[in-house]
Amino acid sequence: MASALSGDPAVTVQHFTDWKTVLDPEFRRNEFPGLATPEPAIVRWIEVDEREQPTGNVRENPAHRPGPEWFGGPKATTPAAKLMGMRRVGWIDDATLRRQLLDCEVLVPLGGDGEPVRSRTRDDRVVIPAYSATVTIPAGIHRWRRIRPRDLLRPGSGETRLDLDPGHALSMAVDFAEEISGIEPEPGRYADEVAPEVSPHVTELATRLGAEYELGGELVVKRLTAVAGWARKNGYELSADECERYARAYARWVRNLRLRHDGRPVEWPADLAGNGLVNHYDDSGRPAPRPWTMGKFQDTGTPSGLFAWHRVVGAYVGFAVGECLALGNGDVLGPMTRQMLRHTETVLRGLPFMNATGDLPPGFPPAPKPDSWLAVALGAGPEAPPNPLTAVLAATMTAGLELESTGLPYQLTVARALTGADGETATAIELLVRILRKVLVNGEPPWPFHAVLGELRKSGQAPFDEIAAIVLALRDGRDIPDAEQIETLGDPASPLAVAGRAVFAAAKRHHDPFAAIQVAGLQSADPPLTAALTGALIGARVGVPGLPADLVGALTVLVLLDNLANDVYLYFNLYGVARSRSLQETWPQRYPKD
Repeated sequence: MASALSGDPAVTVQHFTDWKTVLDPEFRRNEFPGLATPEPAIVRWIEVDEREQPTGNVRENPAHRPGPEWFGGPKATTPAAKLMGMRRVGWIDDATLRRQLLDCEVLVPLGGDGEPVRSRTRDDRVVIPAYSATVTIPAGIHRWRRIRPRDLLRPGSGETRLDLDPGHALSMAVDFAEEISGIEPEPGRYADEVAPEVSPHVTELATRLGAEYELGGELVVKRLTAVAGWARKNGYELSADECERYARAYARWVRNLRLRHDGRPVEWPADLAGNGLVNHYDDSGRPAPRPWTMGKFQDTGTPSGLFAWHRVVGAYVGFAVGECLALGNGDVLGPMTRQMLRHTETVLRGLPFMNATGDLPPGFPPAPKPDSWLAVALGAGPEAPPNPLTAVLAATMTAGLELESTGLPYQLTVARALTGADGETATAIELLVRILRKVLVNGEPPWPFHAVLGELRKSGQAPFDEIAAIVLALRDGRDIPDAEQIETLGDPASPLAVAGRAVFAAAKRHHDPFAAIQVAGLQSADPPLTAALTGALIGARVGVPGLPADLVGALTVLVLLDNLANDVYLYFNLYGVARSRSLQETWPQRYPKD
């Protein structure tokens, strides 16, 4: 008999193939015990030979559903949060969610008696609020118990239901009645925790600083509690280290305010950043140290109006981060960022904070003021020919008052007055303004870019519906290289293509800010501007804490951006200058009309 090696053509050599599963990037095998790979988390199957080499045969999975982050959900940092996200996108059903959550730790607020808080529904059912992660715990809750539902719930007492992340848009009510039947909790299998701002170590430090700087009472202690609450309302939490740095900076800052009021000399440390301080600028452009808020809270506690403070600051910082990344230099204020800041100063000087008619005042825009505080703070630097797209942020901010007269038509009128833009340039500006004004809106979670584009696609408003459809179609090509896709967005030198590239990068890579900004510079005639606009879009969505920390840390003009963004936030905000007599009195000194 001939062997398979004899070369006899009558002998058949069999080849073995197999199908390899390609999972959604957000799914991790074996992350949860006993959880089989859900079919919706499978993207496709690729046929491979005995050497694990693809044969070219592919079967797409029509049941695939992208993961929660791809849909615009928050990045999950705990098993409980991951399971909730998996349920939202349909990777698992309710029964699987309950089974897996049973052994995941949740955070349950504690009452004054040191026991978990409970409430009753109208039908007299017991409900226990619980949170999937410390970041979702709301302001005002400082103590909680880290515990598994199987050790918390007591079916004999009717305690079978958890409200997960109550008060959030992505909350869930879960009833474990079936899962905990017959289960005995493990007594003592939990840990009681306190928020960093009220922890014994931080409280002791804050008390000691109050005495050391002769501030009296519990000023620093109370301040920490307040600012931590403001940060939580913006979707952030302060770490113990951030609390300590802020406490030191705040105590020193208040002490120096009192010394200055008394006519005595003040002292600031040589290393401001190392002591939790940053330089804002006074009305003359002179440095004025103050505690750094880390982009997590507005330091006077001014409530957000239409636009959220952390999103406004994030957009401004993101613009500069994008330009600096494209330029490869974080030590120099880029020319596009300089233009963007000057446009912002112009609207602050030339527009009323309350506008009942929606008309521009005579003489707008005012002539540049070479001795303004911003001009002094900017100093000399690289300049570039004016580009109308750098006015997008300034124009967008003018609608933060929630007035009918300061909506989209007003924003676009401001943009045209600032730049003289018309035709395709005006269309590019309007596209960016339309998207920014949605993403900047106060509230959690933030608008996903694809959701904003989905609205534009359905609006029937040309050419924005067509542009949105094109970008959404490109986004659906998740595995296609960005460089190939971005080349299809028209002449890279045209304003509309620049705006389209920025929108595409933000929409496709919103879950990875660094990648989004990098993508924006590909095949662009003006990489710094495209990357800057992408940074503004991404920063508006994630805020300063969500931008790449190393890029933000390297940005030498970070505080200048924070300073001006805070000013424009206060000016176009019903809770800012509009309701503060003291700000109204000081504003003409900081932003004179002529």
